[in-house]
Amino acid sequence: MITMYGFGKVTPQVIGITRDLRVLWALEECELPHQVHGLDDFAGELHGADYLAINPFGKVPAIDHNGVIIFESGAIVIYLAEQSGRLLPTSEPERIKALQWTFAALDTVEPPMTQIAVIDLFEADAEWAKLRRPALVEMAKDYLEVIDDVLTGKHYLLGDQFTYPDILMVAALSQVQHTNLLDMFPNVTTYLTRCHDRPAWHKCLNAYSRRLAG
Repeated sequence: MITMYGFGKVTPQVIGITRDLRVLWALEECELPHQVHGLDDFAGELHGADYLAINPFGKVPAIDHNGVIIFESGAIVIYLAEQSGRLLPTSEPERIKALQWTFAALDTVEPPMTQIAVIDLFEADAEWAKLRRPALVEMAKDYLEVIDDVLTGKHYLLGDQFTYPDILMVAALSQVQHTNLLDMFPNVTTYLTRCHDRPAWHKCLNAYSRRLAG
């Protein structure tokens, strides 16, 4: 059994874009038995001694799979794919491409998207945020243009098969769904809709929403 450590209570502004959601999605896609241990961010449970023994950075998500403890959402998603044999390309060259797109999603695409979300959701009136946001928007547009071009004629990043880097890329792009940035990139918006139409996404999102509303 896999225990997934995620949010039990969190500030409402970030509900729907927290990093535990991508692991929950992978768990559903991989059809792996699991239980969720919700942590109360307001009560400081992420920085309690018990959880710091699991993730010393005090962040979610993390998993405990029969004593194998892993943190960092990208590492967890890859691990779940490998454990289940799902979400993996069949050929070695395609597996390398999947790893490439994982790093692209986490290291290239996500940072400016997350910074825009942080500014808009928490710091919109701060002078530094007003000065910083335009440069972040331009960076995000540059990356979105690349992704839009890559997705031309494709259903997913690697072609017709939904693979684990799609989960991570969708999570990165979803950080700016509250803006109009995606409207200029039709392949990206179609891609997001296609991925969000997957039954596993709806199942994990519904359970996540119920847990955080409780």
